Amino acid sequence: MDEITSTNDYLKSQLSNFKPLQEWSAIMAKNQTHGRGQRQNSWTSEPNSNITFSFLIFPKHLALQEHFTLNMLISLGILDWLKSIKVPASIKWPNDILIGNKKIAGILIENTSNSKEIKQSIIGIGVNVNQKEFSQDLSKSASSILNETGYSIDNLEEACLNLLSFIYTRYENHKNKKLNNSDLLKEYNENLYRKNIPGLYSSNDLTFEAILMKVDENGKLYLLKDNEEITYYFKEVVFIMQ
Repeated sequence: MDEITSTNDYLKSQLSNFKPLQEWSAIMAKNQTHGRGQRQNSWTSEPNSNITFSFLIFPKHLALQEHFTLNMLISLGILDWLKSIKVPASIKWPNDILIGNKKIAGILIENTSNSKEIKQSIIGIGVNVNQKEFSQDLSKSASSILNETGYSIDNLEEACLNLLSFIYTRYENHKNKKLNNSDLLKEYNENLYRKNIPGLYSSNDLTFEAILMKVDENGKLYLLKDNEEITYYFKEVVFIMQ
């Protein structure tokens, strides 16, 4: 679509209208005016310069407690696509993709579940591709593939389909048990931003230095602070970018 407020919201509106949508139905926006990220943050994107899209899956093979598995599959699928175009990147827990120290992509997963399983997931992805200018607030932490590597992508729609195909392969391999949970978790941890390197974190208005040790299968973050291992779930701690 040429312009839309939010691709996630658009897919949800289609489902609320009781329109039957097939799994892997996807919507891409050339201009997303009110994109959303995690923690109620907005996702600002320059028109006709980036990849902003959402897709629908029905991950009923995943138990409710396996919700973080989706996060790992999507994150690694994005890294697979970036590797295919020779762009090195890492995962900043829990849902950002970085080149060096700059965020170039974000993931928003919105699940509908019952007491046993995840019934459906709407997954939104924004990738800064050809954008050159960022606001003063974002310029220190956000960038684009073009700015960080000099690599530009002419056909954004084709690139979006390629990206989706890499995510599809990850997801289907896991669903068909060609990729087990232990290997998935190992690979996710191997691609973590600043793993085993001291960094600044903030929790309950307290800033402290710690070393990122690992993330477990439930998405819990393990930090080493003053020789003591401490753990945090999503939203309990924030990585302070320097």
